[in-house]
Amino acid sequence: MDDTMWRSILTGYLDRAHRSVLDAVEGVGEYDLRRPLTPSGTNLLGILKHLATVEHGYLVQLPGRTSEADAMITWNDETSMAVNAEMWVDHSMTSSEVIALYTSVAGASRATLEELPLATAVTVPWWQAESRDTTLGLLAVHVIAETAQHAGHLDILREQLDGRIATGGHEGRDEQWWSGYVAKIAAEAEHFA
Repeated sequence: MDDTMWRSILTGYLDRAHRSVLDAVEGVGEYDLRRPLTPSGTNLLGILKHLATVEHGYLVQLPGRTSEADAMITWNDETSMAVNAEMWVDHSMTSSEVIALYTSVAGASRATLEELPLATAVTVPWWQAESRDTTLGLLAVHVIAETAQHAGHLDILREQLDGRIATGGHEGRDEQWWSGYVAKIAAEAEHFA
């Protein structure tokens, strides 16, 4: 496959991951977006902020590009990272602002992938010495994997929050279908209780 084909594949997967992330937070109220949903403090809006920060770093800043998000992402210094500032959102920033930031970063990283060769050399200073010299294409794979992993976290948190499940592949499965399905799994687990 040539660079154009790989570029199309990578941007397609990245677009799909972006849609999954945004779908998982759609329609959730301000409080539920922000509150800790796990013992470690994981929250929906914090994951979105984290993903925007990571993607901006890898697919915009490291390849030497700039975007509107440069001025907005102020929590990626050493002091902020020490207190996990990228994993939660303080009250001065609205959820709409975080979603707009994520969408802006998605557009900027997509532009990077469309405009630079995938073989563009990139150095990731915080990676181990033997692997820090890499390419834009490999960074895209890294970001796609990270985004997909967190999209799964978001789906599970959202389901626990209000019962809403991701729609992909679940058409025709109503509440009754899911109740029966869950009851069957629970009955099988009871054999080991």
